[in-house]
Amino acid sequence: FGDERLLSLVLENLLDNAWKFTKNREAARIEFGAEPGPEEIACFVRDNGAGFDMTYASKLFQPFQRLHKLEEFPGTGIGLATVKRIIERHGGRVWIEGAMNHGTTAHFAIPRSTEEEK
Repeated sequence: FGDERLLSLVLENLLDNAWKFTKNREAARIEFGAEPGPEEIACFVRDNGAGFDMTYASKLFQPFQRLHKLEEFPGTGIGLATVKRIIERHGGRVWIEGAMNHGTTAHFAIPRSTEEEK
């Protein structure tokens, strides 16, 4: 139902972010889930890490944007921009929810392929 290589990159980026932002937690928790629906497949990566202030959610998918200090959490700031681009290329949507010090949940949904597309 999509480019396996690119969708693997989406999961890699989201799981890397979850790992990075939970590394300072005494009891880190990262979850992945998928819910296939009739029209689309929805997935999520949830963690109990640093989280973020939802006021700045619109900045998350812009290249080179960071909501945390580089010294605190290293990275280039292009991971989520890459995720957004790949999911949109697949005709899907991506969004993130979080709260400071209460973790983050990254969601994405992509349409199912129809038989005619195969």
